[in-house]
Amino acid sequence: MHNEAAAVVELAFYPFEDVRWAYHELWSAVAARCDWVAREPSWPDDPTTIWHSSEKFVSQTCGWPLVTYLADKVRVVGTFRHTTPESASHFYRSVVVGRVDGTPFDFQGAIGAINETDSLSGWISLIAAIFGPQETWRGPFHVTGSHEESIRMLGRGEADVASIDSVTFAHFKRLYPEIISSLFVICNGPLVPCLPIITHKSVTDAELATLRDALGHASRDKSLSRATSTLFISGFDPLDLDDYLPLRNLTPNT
Repeated sequence: MHNEAAAVVELAFYPFEDVRWAYHELWSAVAARCDWVAREPSWPDDPTTIWHSSEKFVSQTCGWPLVTYLADKVRVVGTFRHTTPESASHFYRSVVVGRVDGTPFDFQGAIGAINETDSLSGWISLIAAIFGPQETWRGPFHVTGSHEESIRMLGRGEADVASIDSVTFAHFKRLYPEIISSLFVICNGPLVPCLPIITHKSVTDAELATLRDALGHASRDKSLSRATSTLFISGFDPLDLDDYLPLRNLTPNT
């Protein structure tokens, strides 16, 4: 029986409306095996408010906020494995796309389109791919607010290069083939762990184990294969904060 004060569940990092049914189906299977979480996920416009909540929650975050300012505030649950071409095990690479074709060297000094300056896939990976880790972006850039707007900005010719989370890119190829087909894949970002699933630091070891078990079962449940394939999910791996801390080696030189 589910607790009336069940932990809020937020899954807003891939908020494409036409696949929300798949997230609901997947999470329903998770909640059936984990009685301290909400039965239904929510889709807040700003998930950062949940990350700083004093109440229990389950959320996805970006690897960069995790290792920079959330490390002592949350517990890492793990991450989904993905089926995109840029994925291997629980790691993946971002897709660096350009308005014109070229090599990474050709885009040094180009106009970048970035979703947020605390984005691992959209900013940290872009710097690492074009200039190298611990380097500086040496050119103008626009902060667009989302990967989708970064892609659209390239399509409109208002920016030259962007780095896109590989799962997001896979959804874009499905949703906006006409925009994607006009762009060029330049290279890939560094190999990094996939989006971390996090929970409040007050969650007990027993609760964490139950959630990890539920995520593992649901992500590999053959009866949910339509949902998981729609979400490019092929499994779940339990991870800890230590698995993400090496990301700090990518810190840009600002």
